[in-house]
Amino acid sequence: MTHPTVDPVVSAVPYEVVEIDGRAPAALADFTGTVTLRVRGRTGEHVVCGQGTAGEHDAVVQEKSHDGLGKDVRRWRVVADGDGYLAVSS
Repeated sequence: MTHPTVDPVVSAVPYEVVEIDGRAPAALADFTGTVTLRVRGRTGEHVVCGQGTAGEHDAVVQEKSHDGLGKDVRRWRVVADGDGYLAVSS
């Protein structure tokens, strides 16, 4: 199944991570491996599928086409923000 993005994603603008793999994120370690994020920002909600790695202070998700298994689309840096998480694309 493909998750189309109706509106473009704005680079370098934070998007709230609404859920990861169908649940609220609880730790940066949740962003490790093959993941599906739902993010919300000024261009609406978007589904991001890709491969993630987590460090001590942030996580990186390499968004890929074809449900996270295709070509690289964009890179997201995820950081904790109070009670939630923010993702910024580059």
